Amino acid sequence: MKREYLKPDCVTVASLLSACASNGALCKGEQLHSYVIKAGISSDMIVEGALLDLYVNCSDIKTAHEMFLTAQTENVVLWNVMLVAFGKLDNLSESFRIFRQMQIEGLIPNQFTYPSILRTCTSVGALDLGEQIHTQVIKTGFQFNVYVCSVLIDMYAKHGKLDTAHVILRTLTEDDVVSWTALISGYAQHNLFAEALKHFKEMLNRGIQSDNIGFSSAISACAGIQALNQGRQIHAQSYVSGYSEDLSIGNALVSLYARCGRIKEAYLEFEKIDAKDSISWNGLISGFAQSGYCEDALKVFAQMNRAKLEASFFTFGSAVSAAANIANIKQGKQIHAMIIKRGFDSDIEVSNALITFYAKCGSIEDARKEFCEMPEKNDVSWNAMITGYSQHGYGNEAVNLFEKMKQVGEMPNHVTFVGVLSACSHVGLVTKGLGYFESMSKEHGLVPKPAHYACVVDLISRAGFLSRARKFIEEMPIEPDATIWRTLLSACTVHKNVEVGEFAAHHLLELEPEDSATYVLLSNMYAVSGKWDCRDQTRQMMRNRGVKKEPGRSWIEVKNSVHAFYVGDRLHPLADKIYEFLAELNKKAAEIGYVQDRYSLLNDVEQEQKDPTVYIHSEKLAITFGLLSLSDTVPIHVMKNLRVCKDCHSWIKFVSKISNRAIIVRDAYRFHHFEGGICSCKDYW
Repeated sequence: MKREYLKPDCVTVASLLSACASNGALCKGEQLHSYVIKAGISSDMIVEGALLDLYVNCSDIKTAHEMFLTAQTENVVLWNVMLVAFGKLDNLSESFRIFRQMQIEGLIPNQFTYPSILRTCTSVGALDLGEQIHTQVIKTGFQFNVYVCSVLIDMYAKHGKLDTAHVILRTLTEDDVVSWTALISGYAQHNLFAEALKHFKEMLNRGIQSDNIGFSSAISACAGIQALNQGRQIHAQSYVSGYSEDLSIGNALVSLYARCGRIKEAYLEFEKIDAKDSISWNGLISGFAQSGYCEDALKVFAQMNRAKLEASFFTFGSAVSAAANIANIKQGKQIHAMIIKRGFDSDIEVSNALITFYAKCGSIEDARKEFCEMPEKNDVSWNAMITGYSQHGYGNEAVNLFEKMKQVGEMPNHVTFVGVLSACSHVGLVTKGLGYFESMSKEHGLVPKPAHYACVVDLISRAGFLSRARKFIEEMPIEPDATIWRTLLSACTVHKNVEVGEFAAHHLLELEPEDSATYVLLSNMYAVSGKWDCRDQTRQMMRNRGVKKEPGRSWIEVKNSVHAFYVGDRLHPLADKIYEFLAELNKKAAEIGYVQDRYSLLNDVEQEQKDPTVYIHSEKLAITFGLLSLSDTVPIHVMKNLRVCKDCHSWIKFVSKISNRAIIVRDAYRFHHFEGGICSCKDYW
């Protein structure tokens, strides 16, 4: 008896095709496609949709498009699948053409049509077009559809329009975890960490169970504000919810511990991740760099390279920033060479990091070169260069660049004004600086922040207008912080104004009674003003309160090794040679006019000590060692943790002349470029 076989119907075939699509089994799907043709069911609408979906999911967009051109145009599913196909390619023009064509042919978009085209708008940054489609969503009555709204929220959140995303969320009549997590993720991505955590808490209070994206976004928000304990609590919640092996949560934890400076825990979480991706490595590198563990960041970057792992532009940006923060110019240049080799030198964010790197390492010309060669610039680019000029004392160059920035239509922001106001301060452009400060609110709609007020106080007081600076502080619409009072006190020390200085010190000691810098500045002011009794009383008060002065320290790199020096340091292996050569330099400097500033030296010792010359400041020792150890063609680069004193500043000018060497000193406030007996600050610092 002949056995009869049942032929699979269209629904069965469509189900099998969908299974192949889900698993990426293109070969088996193609075999089914052959059966479909032989069985004569290729025109069935369900089968057509499943076949198209197969080729799209398996990334064979060409075959999918060929099928679409011969398919039944009244099948909305096919149009939706093709929208997904071109969305995968980020082909907005073709996606929008299909979207418009289906409407021209009389087909009405459904709840799957709008999300497909909106996702493409999101991925390519076409917010204007997305907003137009949103208008159509409202007109066609899909503005309350949860699926459509979740995609709209994601689009607005990723483009920073969080108020709009928030409004859409509040219109939903049912709770939807995808919509909530899209908003939470948006807040976290735009550094609004407190808002992200606030909405995460509200979502949980509503009884909505978070998904992995919600948990990872909340932990990332904790990383952004270094909320270690809260991040651990959320991690525990994610574990209980069954996400212990989730990659996105693992990456967020790496970032949390790295940003909080918990080195061992960051490495531990990193090692727990089986399938590490670039985000895993970036979490360690950027996290360590941001928390001040720059050496660790660079070690991880080197480890990543040894493992032959492909670094992204974000990885390179983080590594360059780490090198910048510790002024490691040699390693930074090596990373720059790798950037060029990998083709990331045209990326805006990488170039911005390089500008900052070279500026922080004292190579302002290299920073300028990087800036000028950028094919495209954004506000961060301009700000980095303006700030770099300011740090190096090139106030006029910073001002000119600021004017050019406005001419090309780039809008200055709060960071820009900190840079340009600081630049004006460093070169005494008082009138121009005050004009810029007023323009913040009048022309640009920016409300000045404490940092801007501090810049203005520095601008006025540095120029010697101390009473005017005091009046400005008293009339400020905000409460002056410690930085503002410290700025005023520092200027009073330079200009020997005891009255205003004591006024500033009184407020500063109330705000930060444990900060040694206040006592040191006040002591210095009394010393340069010849008020030795007051100086001694200040030092005694400092001792009584258990406040210890931060010791002056300078660094110089010679032959791949960093050498650190303290005041009066004799611990270096070459100490005898250093002091012998220093005496020689002092003699030559004195022969051409150098005279010790005894006020600077006497402030380091007690009055009863007769020989203040034993207190040699650390930068003198570092520079002397550099002159002994480095080739005549190499500039001397020295870093110091405190402000360079008047005596050392004068001494370095003379040494640069007698040695015929360029000497670059980066102190706690700025860069000084000494050459031929002249400093870039023109003695105004």
